[in-house]
Amino acid sequence: MKSNRQIAQAIRSLGFENRPKNSRYFVHPDSSLSVEFPSAPLTVGEEHIPPSAVNTLPTDLGNLRLLTPTDCVKDRLANYYYFRDHQCLEQAVLVAKAHPIDLNSLETWHKNEGQEQGYKQFLRLLQSK
Repeated sequence: MKSNRQIAQAIRSLGFENRPKNSRYFVHPDSSLSVEFPSAPLTVGEEHIPPSAVNTLPTDLGNLRLLTPTDCVKDRLANYYYFRDHQCLEQAVLVAKAHPIDLNSLETWHKNEGQEQGYKQFLRLLQSK
């Protein structure tokens, strides 16, 4: 397991920069996408994501670990609810439309986060677009 400092050094050597500075987010001037290296333990809102619930995508350079589509939706919605980032709400809807998600898990997560009204809003958007 690489340390955060080693990861940051390696990704900077590829032309990525921290945004904001000294954060876990990296951007590249040739891409509109960002890369995040979350700290452990992995959480979405207040929910702990066990390592067994993370998808693994094998590549020639090693395994890439990814959130499930359901956990990705939770992550995007958490950023919308707690940081009022409206793009994240749109992203959550797009992911949910493109991939199968577990609505029961999503509903439970919303209840645990105290975001029952947010769940209703999300469902309306999911059905309207």
